[in-house]
Amino acid sequence: MNIIRYSSEKLCEKMLDRGLIQKEDAELYRYGMEQGVIVAGNLLTAVLIGILTERLGVVLVFLFFYVVLRSYSGGKHVESKLLCYLISNLILLIPIYTYEWVFHAIPLPALMAIGVFAVVIVFVLCPVESENKRLDDDEYEHYKGISQFIVGLEGCVLVGLYCLGAYRYFYAGYISILLVAIFMVVGRLTTKHYR
Repeated sequence: MNIIRYSSEKLCEKMLDRGLIQKEDAELYRYGMEQGVIVAGNLLTAVLIGILTERLGVVLVFLFFYVVLRSYSGGKHVESKLLCYLISNLILLIPIYTYEWVFHAIPLPALMAIGVFAVVIVFVLCPVESENKRLDDDEYEHYKGISQFIVGLEGCVLVGLYCLGAYRYFYAGYISILLVAIFMVVGRLTTKHYR
């Protein structure tokens, strides 16, 4: 990931030399470029995984549910950008490869109960602060409201997907909410700061 930082710094230097940005804004631009490259790399990798496994739709549904909810609900984050990249893309394999096993091994009432429990966890715990992102009271309330709205809406979409018989897409969304709930619990248990 150092190559991304190095490239972002060099690009910022060129922008400074040409007068395109102010010196006091250079760090913000560098950070934005670095994050943009990382997000684009993650998205490209996810699309490639979806294409190679012939489950692009499942991957995209999973990402939509996961990214939207995780962005506002918080939870445990790893320190290393490389480790984050690897974990983020490895979890894409969960909705791709565990669908048949889960639907055959776990009775539907138990599956639904687990899903409802995950939604309740997200609803109650959100947002979970991380060491890197502390929230003031206004931010906390703002993120809480948005997280609760998102998980409620995603729950309704899951019911719709299930009723329409789109079980693979239902499962992709289901797993994303479950993983967000797990990361929130781990984040709450490992964070020293409690509200």
